Formats: sequence, structure tokens, C-alpha cells
Amino acid sequence: MYPPEFNYVKPNTLEEAIDALSNEGAVALAGGQSLIPLLKLRVVSPTVVVDINKLPFRYVKYGEEVEIGALVRHYELEESPCGLLSQTARNIGDVQIRSMGTVGGSLAYADPRGDWPTAMLAGGAVVKTAAGWREIEIDQLYRGPYVTSLNRGEIITSVKLRCPPKFSYVKFSLRRGDFPIASVAAAAWVKDNHFDYVRIAASGAAEMPVRLKKVEAILQGAPLNRDVFIEAAETAKKEAAPPHDFRTSAQYRKALIAVAVRRALEKL
Repeated sequence: MYPPEFNYVKPNTLEEAIDALSNEGAVALAGGQSLIPLLKLRVVSPTVVVDINKLPFRYVKYGEEVEIGALVRHYELEESPCGLLSQTARNIGDVQIRSMGTVGGSLAYADPRGDWPTAMLAGGAVVKTAAGWREIEIDQLYRGPYVTSLNRGEIITSVKLRCPPKFSYVKFSLRRGDFPIASVAAAAWVKDNHFDYVRIAASGAAEMPVRLKKVEAILQGAPLNRDVFIEAAETAKKEAAPPHDFRTSAQYRKALIAVAVRRALEKL
């Protein structure tokens, strides 16, 4: 199917991009892995597509914190020394998607099954924006499926986080390279073989990626052993309130979340 007619602009500066995106009906184009299919299916009908690929947001800075520019492609993080970034990037889609898709685009699109939203939620990331000129904690970014707290014209410029010393990501998909029907990301700081600080995030456990706070409460201060992991998995199964859709049932998702939590903890 052909997309509807729209105007196309490719700003040279951030100011030009903000001005273009402030118009009603304007949408941003980064990697296009979500937008292009929606245009072809006519799910969206923008008045103008604003190609932001000339903006200077394709970089990764390592230090006490890691800062990832919004236009960094997934494949560029596959060999990152930060386990959260490398593990997540390698688990995304196929080669084409990893070559074109961007970190910022994935976060802004807010697909409830997205890999980056779940991983960044576990990592406690902070999103930096232009136009709004603010920093948004990842816990406050998502309002629902495909809905964020970003305002019209507000652009994600980068995302920053403290790279967790221990991280694991487990996902279950119907086909290799597909979106997960359930996934779990675990980020942990460990001291003397006990959880000093831990964040557990999941997709498929609710209408959007969420932290499993009851699971986190059980793990906080607990030793890393099989009994604790089993208890955490059972708690996750009770805490999860997954949707039922054509891909699978809510009951099956609950079972998958439990297994994913246990496996993610075992991989730490």
C-alpha cells in the first residue's frame, strides 16, 4: 500500500527541527523502522515528515555515566562494554532493523513490546530532550502503550544511565527476531553475593513496560541463590497483570514472565 501524501523536510539545525515539529500533524523520522510501515498501512497520516538525521545526536560517551545520542543505531551498541547496551542491542529484530533503527526512536515510539524501553527501565535511565529542555526519568516517560510524556515538538536528544555491573535480558518471541510476547530485564549491584540494589523490568506484564516492584522488594538485600530466584519468579507471576491478545493469553504470559525472571536472575 502507498502512504498518504505529506511534505518532507530535513532540517540542518536543531532549531529548524523544533520549529518544524511544533506544527500540528508533524512527525519525526529517525531510523524509520516504525514510522515507514505505519505510513504504508496508512495508520498515520502526517502533514509533514521531519527527517532529523542531520542533527548531531549520533554518539556514545563513556564515563561515570554512559550517554547515548538519540540517533545511535542499534548495531553500534552490539559491542559496547556496557552489558545493558550490548545485550539489548543484540536481541533486537534482524540485521536490517539493527542497522537502521535508533535508540531514541525506539524510546519515543513507546511500543509496549520494545526492547529498549524495558532495558532502560531496568537500568534507571534518564532521557534528555530539546524543546522541553528537560531530563525525564525513564519511570516517568511512559503513560501507556505508544504514549509518552513528551510534548509536541519535543525531541529526545540522548539517554544516560549508570551502567549496572550485572545485567541480563531474557525475551520470548513467537519467531526469532520478532517483538517479545514477554521479556524481563534485570539490573543489579551486588555486594558480598547479596543484592545491594536491583531493578527488574518487564514487557508483557502490563499494557506497557513496568518495573516489578514486589519482585525487587524480595530481592533487595537477599543472597543470590536458587531459592531466592524461585521465590522471585513466583512473585512475578502473581504481580504481573498481562494483556490478552491474538498472540497469546494473559495466563501464558504470566507463566513466561515467571520463567523469564528466574532465568534473568540466574544469568546475572
